[in-house]
Amino acid sequence: MKNPYEEQQTAILTRIIGNVAKLNDTLGDLNAKLEEINELNTDMVSFSNIWQHYQRNSVIYLNSTNSLQPPNKSGTDLL
Repeated sequence: MKNPYEEQQTAILTRIIGNVAKLNDTLGDLNAKLEEINELNTDMVSFSNIWQHYQRNSVIYLNSTNSLQPPNKSGTDLL
C-alpha cells in the first residue's frame, strides 16, 4: 500500500534540505567575516599597545626633563 503523504513529505524534506544548504552557506560567509573582524581587532590591539608604550615613555621623558605640564582644561593648547 502506497503512503498517501509520501509526495508531501518528500517535498517538505527537499525544502528543508535546501534551506539547510542555504543556512550552511550563510554561516560560512558569517564565519569568514568574523575572522576578518578578528584580524582587524588584533591590529587595533597591537596599535593600542604601541600607543600606550609611546605615551608611557613620553611621560617618563618629560618627567626626567622637568617639561611635563598639566593639561589645558580648554583643550586649545593643541591647536
